[in-house]
Amino acid sequence: MNVPVSKAKEHLYEIDLMRALIILGVICVHVISFFNLFTVQMTGVNLRNDAALTALHFTREAFMFITGLVLFITYYGKPFNVKMFLGKRLKLIAIPYFAFTLLYMLFTQTYMPTPHLTLPLFLQNYGIALLTGNQFFLYYLLISLQLYIIFPWLLKFIKATERYHGLLFGISFALEIALMWFNKFYLQMPAGLHLPGLLGVLVNYRDRIIITYQFWFIAGALVAVHYSKIKAILQKYVRFIPWILLFSFFAIGVHVAIDRLVQHQDESQTVLVLQPLMIPYSLLATVTLWSLGMAWSRVRLDSRFRQISRLIKTAAAASFGIFLIHPFFLHLVQVTIYRLHTTAAERVWLTPVAILFVYFSAMIVARLVARIPYLSYIVGQKSTWHSQKKLPMQRGTVRENTAS
Repeated sequence: MNVPVSKAKEHLYEIDLMRALIILGVICVHVISFFNLFTVQMTGVNLRNDAALTALHFTREAFMFITGLVLFITYYGKPFNVKMFLGKRLKLIAIPYFAFTLLYMLFTQTYMPTPHLTLPLFLQNYGIALLTGNQFFLYYLLISLQLYIIFPWLLKFIKATERYHGLLFGISFALEIALMWFNKFYLQMPAGLHLPGLLGVLVNYRDRIIITYQFWFIAGALVAVHYSKIKAILQKYVRFIPWILLFSFFAIGVHVAIDRLVQHQDESQTVLVLQPLMIPYSLLATVTLWSLGMAWSRVRLDSRFRQISRLIKTAAAASFGIFLIHPFFLHLVQVTIYRLHTTAAERVWLTPVAILFVYFSAMIVARLVARIPYLSYIVGQKSTWHSQKKLPMQRGTVRENTAS
């Protein structure tokens, strides 16, 4: 999603395309997951959906990568004021976090009310929700808050290890593989689910703790520091990426077939985000998106792509808002599908329709909210009446976007 790039840096149009496509991928995962509830286990449609979900699950890691990438592009090698950084960044992530936690809880009460709910109990539940990020998909904002808090130390660490960045990348990658192996083959088992005390709490909420995703933030940071060099290398070998990605899709299909048909694993285990396979695959998928973004940055001004360019720019700017707002439209899709009593054949073509509906509806609402002074903070964008008076020709201009 969005992180402001320093004015001293050239705008990275390749990142715009990545943001737009990644948030589309997130919505695909959520919509396909819903439609997959209607399929019969182990049928062709069910296995196809499992493969699609696994292939699309790179989006979570890609979000983390972009967050680290743009933060370091913005702040690395420049004067850094910790108080100013925390004041600005935490405001643009904490306000949406507090606001949408409350909005989601109130929204849930409208269709699934809690019996005998009192204000003290609601406030208690609200506090728990803020601590755990348990409302819809707000885990990502909770992770972002953790990143911002440790970022000053991470910035110093990356600077202090400049001579060893290759080694750092390798160690971080190996650690991530080990963490994902431990998660899939131990923590998913009964013994791993019933650990005592604080360790049990950390395990239960491991998908929203920053250490779980340490590789993606470090990888983003290292790419930012060596951006030009890595970009040149990627462009040199870009012709091989589609073939490697094609092989990866084949590997995903084999993985699903083995897990479901041979090892008879539960569906949730097969499509698990936090498993070893997803680390090299997500890295390759993210690099592929980056290469597509670079290709896009070279042709975006072509008159033939004018409308597409506007759409990508809008989607990139609204990506954080889309992420926050799309659960409301996803719920509308779910209610509609249940009420229509759709057939299996109808759900096949309704799936892409639902994806586009959720994506563009959330985008429109996110952009409208971003144009409202002060209220724009809830979608992580800064604007005020004062700034609009100074810039009458840019009413509702986004002054700053949150890291996501």
